[in-house]
Amino acid sequence: MYLYDELIILGLIFIDVVIIFYIYKSFKNKYKSQIKELQKQIAISNKKEFTMIQEGRYADTKKSFVVEQIKKMEALEKELAKQKKRVYDIKTIAKEASDIKSKFLSNVKTELRTPINEIIINADILKQELQDTQKADYAQNIFKAGNQLLELVNKIIRSTNMQNNSFKIEEHAVDIVKLISDIIDEERNDAVKKGLQLSMQVDQNVPHSLIVDAKKVKEIVKNLVQNAIKFTNEGYVKVIMSADQANILKNSINLSITVQDSGIGVEAINQKKIFEAFSNENIALGLSINKKMAQLMHGDMTFKNNTPKGSVFTLYLPSIEIALNDSTLTCKDDTNVDFSLIRPSGANIMVIDDDNRTKNVVQKSFYNTAVSVYVYESARKAIEKLKESPFDMILIDIDILCSEHSAISKVIASISDAPIVTLVTTRVKDKDLDSVKADIAGHLKKPICEAELFKISLQILNSLK
Repeated sequence: MYLYDELIILGLIFIDVVIIFYIYKSFKNKYKSQIKELQKQIAISNKKEFTMIQEGRYADTKKSFVVEQIKKMEALEKELAKQKKRVYDIKTIAKEASDIKSKFLSNVKTELRTPINEIIINADILKQELQDTQKADYAQNIFKAGNQLLELVNKIIRSTNMQNNSFKIEEHAVDIVKLISDIIDEERNDAVKKGLQLSMQVDQNVPHSLIVDAKKVKEIVKNLVQNAIKFTNEGYVKVIMSADQANILKNSINLSITVQDSGIGVEAINQKKIFEAFSNENIALGLSINKKMAQLMHGDMTFKNNTPKGSVFTLYLPSIEIALNDSTLTCKDDTNVDFSLIRPSGANIMVIDDDNRTKNVVQKSFYNTAVSVYVYESARKAIEKLKESPFDMILIDIDILCSEHSAISKVIASISDAPIVTLVTTRVKDKDLDSVKADIAGHLKKPICEAELFKISLQILNSLK
């Protein structure tokens, strides 16, 4: 009874807030148009009065008209102030309701979760200890219902957090392929129990290491996979990862993660409301939260029916930054690279950086090869050398390249067509590269990993004619 009453109160709070929100929205639009009309009338009255003053038309015969206009203007100003106060009052009510809802949900986290967890734990103990099969089944039902109730409470709280903009995005480098592969492994048993084929397909252009909010991506994809298994009675569930529109300048790609199944699909009448939080579909709240999460990550989630049957849900995340490896990570390939394979016919590399470690790594890597390395601490001396001699590749600190409003990049671009590789210590997305005029061919993370230096040098220099 305690849980039932708490959930009723929770539901009533949400209903009240929704009603207040729509009342506020309708009144706001109504009063906004009225306020504009009042302001327009006041402006017209002011203009008329000003014109009359200019034309000296304050004759006795016109005084009554002027007095009438002034009174009308005063009435309009009073009405304007009145309407503004109404809008302010409605805003205040809506804010207070939102604060009450947030405070209530903050308390409910503990007050609801604690007893629900007790129910789940005790039901789990009972189902293991009861010898009577029927009673053990009852305990299993309680255990299952408790988990479903806890999941519902968690979803409602997450949905509210997103509405209150208290949902934070925490991005870091993650092996995205392994992340999705782990989800497949976690859900495989449920798929096998139903006789379903659960598989994963990864396009070769998907980088393994990306900078994303791994926790939220996992939650979205896991929910989609669980729903697909739940509503598929025969056939398959497939997760497809693809990437397109690689942006070398921004070091980013557009990532798509699609969950496709051969299940029952979604009826046409329900497709438009599939992402609505409180539609009649029992999976809608989770999908609504997933879509909002995707949008908070500047992406989106879409749905379409599969052919000949089933559903296709796609999580689309644009401009996802590729994580760059550096020597602080274990560069397993460092001992297996042979820099003599790079441009055996000879090439010139310029390094523009004041970091001694970076310069030493590049010089050491190309020592006793056909590639000559020239190092400069300042852009000025490097530019003088570029005017004298041609170069095949330029490694430059990204802060130097972007300094002086990218003037240095413009000078380099005007005297050399050599591909440029930036040397970065932070994320590439944090730098203003839109105004850079030089040809950016790639990026290296400092401290430089020799294997990464080898890969990008091989790619650029061995493609030269």
